[in-house]
Amino acid sequence: MRNPYREVHRRIRARKARGPTWLLALAAAGLAAPLARPVLLGFLDGPASLAVVAAGTEAIAFRLAALVVCVMALSTYDAIVRGPDREVLDVHPVQPRLLLQAIALRLLREQAVVPAMAILLLVPLALAGHTLAFLGAAALVLGAFVCGFGLGFLVNLGAVQAAFSPRLALVLELLRGSNPRMQAALIYAPGVVLAVAGLALLLASSGSAAGLQGWAPGWAFLLLPPAVGVVAFALSLPLSERTWVRASSLLAEVDAAWAGSDEGEEDRRVYLEWLATGRPELLRALRQGWRRLRTWATGAWGLGLVGAFAGWSADPAAPAAVVAVSGAAVLVIAALPGRLADGDPAWLDRALGVQPARVMAARAAVAFAYAQGAILPPLLALLVRQGLVVLLPALVLQAMAALASLACAGLARRWGARSIWGWLPIAVLVWALVSSFTLRAFGGLP
Repeated sequence: MRNPYREVHRRIRARKARGPTWLLALAAAGLAAPLARPVLLGFLDGPASLAVVAAGTEAIAFRLAALVVCVMALSTYDAIVRGPDREVLDVHPVQPRLLLQAIALRLLREQAVVPAMAILLLVPLALAGHTLAFLGAAALVLGAFVCGFGLGFLVNLGAVQAAFSPRLALVLELLRGSNPRMQAALIYAPGVVLAVAGLALLLASSGSAAGLQGWAPGWAFLLLPPAVGVVAFALSLPLSERTWVRASSLLAEVDAAWAGSDEGEEDRRVYLEWLATGRPELLRALRQGWRRLRTWATGAWGLGLVGAFAGWSADPAAPAAVVAVSGAAVLVIAALPGRLADGDPAWLDRALGVQPARVMAARAAVAFAYAQGAILPPLLALLVRQGLVVLLPALVLQAMAALASLACAGLARRWGARSIWGWLPIAVLVWALVSSFTLRAFGGLP
């Protein structure tokens, strides 16, 4: 049967007209690979025994694969739960299974650049003569892409069913925090994807490391992540028949709950609102960020805790590790202005009577403020363990946050939500250059 939704999504792709953004992103990853080699593949600089190469490859491949899963978990959430299709098709009868297939095909084409960039960062492994290790790591990254893709569809659609389940009402009530109860299932869906995929990736990476050291059956474990993704997507197709339409009513209830919460002055408060006194553009950006993109604020603190583990060390190279880990988080959070601009028509600022330059500055300020969640915990950990050596990492990270936020806000002013494709190659190069510089500064490189 011909899928009518595929033609619609083909036209959507044509209308976006991203141009050579894929090529820019891949070129940036290729240029960053040798620069990032000391940070990602530092184990190649020492005695490269088979055991050392296997352990090092296992560690970096697992982390890159987990990053790919995170991207796919958020991408599938955006496509299924808050995608533009729902606003248009809600009032019409739809065929959920065919629509899901069309969305999946479009998402595969749009996000295939993510694992490609990760694999390019691993190319120095092959150039060093460890071809088999490179192929195993590349297979793990590709498997993570398929795994995150399939699980993202299944878990996000399953979250809709969980939100309406009376059996899970008490659990969601305990987990919801300050959010509406029915929103809790949607909030935690990306975390469930990462947890399930993480287990599959852990087994696959351990198996490939064992295979690299001579245990041939270990290579078979690389089939586990893609198998999980394929099975999950197959299960999501019949699930969409029951949950796709119900998701619209769920979102309506969530939005109504938030609208009703505005009745009280206390409920109108948003994260960092005190910064916006007398600044209406900044207040607008803060409210938009807290109500529509709250996961960026909470996620920044989560990334900050990850960076704190790198900073809680007496190792002289710990400051460089903090810059590498937290710097990557900062560059991700800096892309927030593009999301804030998503959906704003070109005439909105004129209609509201505000200056576009001030709106751009407000978005940059919100991104910089959100980035502090990824910066402060690792710096505090490093200060406790190593004292004033924290000053250089603090200066580097804060400068990265400020400049990246301004750059992304400028891109968002011109390109809106598409600015992420312009920022992606820039971020990869900046991260590689800054990480290499910091590693040299603290004696990790000659």
